[in-house]
Amino acid sequence: MIMQSDIRRSFMARKSLFFVVLLLLLGAAGYLLWARQSEKQYEQSGVAEDGNYRLVAQDGSLFQRSGLKGHPYITYFGYASCPDRCPAMLVRLSRIRARMGWAHEDLPIVFITIDPARDTPERLDAFVKSLGVEIIALTGDPEVINRITDNAGVFVKVIPQSGASYRIEHTTKAFVYNADGDFWDTLSPMEDDARIEAKLRDAALSRSPTTETSQAASDKMR
Repeated sequence: MIMQSDIRRSFMARKSLFFVVLLLLLGAAGYLLWARQSEKQYEQSGVAEDGNYRLVAQDGSLFQRSGLKGHPYITYFGYASCPDRCPAMLVRLSRIRARMGWAHEDLPIVFITIDPARDTPERLDAFVKSLGVEIIALTGDPEVINRITDNAGVFVKVIPQSGASYRIEHTTKAFVYNADGDFWDTLSPMEDDARIEAKLRDAALSRSPTTETSQAASDKMR
């Protein structure tokens, strides 16, 4: 004879199982929705034959390289999980820029992730805020990121670690572009601040201004 307590326990067990399955289904649905939204967002990223790219910034907006024209800028390739070199170089470049009397608008620092699988806009936003510096952080479709790093000659090697984790060995030099968007020079972590400043000033003066805006920017950076 089945006891009432057995029936109650059986009912409670089925009820618990139902809620577990429901939570799993809701979680899966949420993940699929997030994945679709991410794919849709990254669909907008791309890179043209001339190297002009479209990537997603840390605030979720679409960023185009062509928008950098008119001022020299620095590009650094790295990833948010980098334990030391990436944060150190970004903070140092920002400090040098401030010491030279230049604002973010005068010399944008662009950080392009080489780890788009993990570096979502949200994660990049948290990374930038943790550094306390004003930079543009970009991510996008992995194939687009690969093309951009290949075009720039950036070395990238994924090193598997325990479990599913990994670290990435990569080029640690930053790339300087002049106001026309042309590659100008590299900045090595091994160079002293004075040498880096000299290269940045050379890049700022490497273009003859053609508008009042660019003329004013050039005069400010002399």
